[in-house]
Amino acid sequence: MARKEMPTGLYTSVSQVKCWLRCPRQFELRYVRGVAPEFLPVNLAFGTAVHEALAAHYCEIKASGTPLRRDLMLDVFRFAWERARDGKVPLQGDEDEEVDVHALTDKGVTMLHSFAEHAAKAPPFEVVAVEHPFTVPLHDPDTGEILEEALVGFIDLIIVEKGQRMVVEHKTAARKYGADQLDHDLQMTGYKIAARSAGMGEVGLRFQILVKTKVPTVQVADIERTAQDEDDFLRTAGGVLKAIDGGVSYPIRGWQCRGCPYHHACGRVAR
Repeated sequence: MARKEMPTGLYTSVSQVKCWLRCPRQFELRYVRGVAPEFLPVNLAFGTAVHEALAAHYCEIKASGTPLRRDLMLDVFRFAWERARDGKVPLQGDEDEEVDVHALTDKGVTMLHSFAEHAAKAPPFEVVAVEHPFTVPLHDPDTGEILEEALVGFIDLIIVEKGQRMVVEHKTAARKYGADQLDHDLQMTGYKIAARSAGMGEVGLRFQILVKTKVPTVQVADIERTAQDEDDFLRTAGGVLKAIDGGVSYPIRGWQCRGCPYHHACGRVAR
């Protein structure tokens, strides 16, 4: 399913904040100058195709109360993956490795079979929303000042399970998430702030990670975010926005440059 367009006006997203933290120059090229990427990272394209299949699965539950037939869910994945690999922007693997699209198709199918088997054993739940858009104000937690930019994004899935409203984020990964990834991911903190602002109260937070191991597994991790985590998120987002407004843009050189879709333009930015 296609996501709705972002709203007009000044806004930021968790993805934009994380991009600036990784490399301010990449942020400038991508979001300020609108430079076309030289390639699309294969893991990003693959993850997007899996996300579309999961969204279709949960949309059917919301509409009819029953999961999407497994063969139809696989068709959604295949169509989305085919669209990505046949798109105008070529796919590229890590460190220029050749992309084996057929092997990745098989891997995606196997992962979704594992997900379907996992989902069949899940406790009863109600689907409230799929790909839920949000726009919420940001403020400085120290001064209370409301920032010009709003926080926008999409929550993959909102369910009610055992009377608890849960925000669920889908991920694909080469290995299970470790404690540091679960504890410090900015995205979930932003989602908790957004959910409360939207009147959902105190929601539970859950990662649902499809792991691309030889025998694929589904890692489910319920996590916590404290008031300190939320203040840290707001300070980080506010600091990044101030840096962007001040024109702060510098490259962070390293091994990650080989996998950067904007590396071709990085050295040609006019200051």
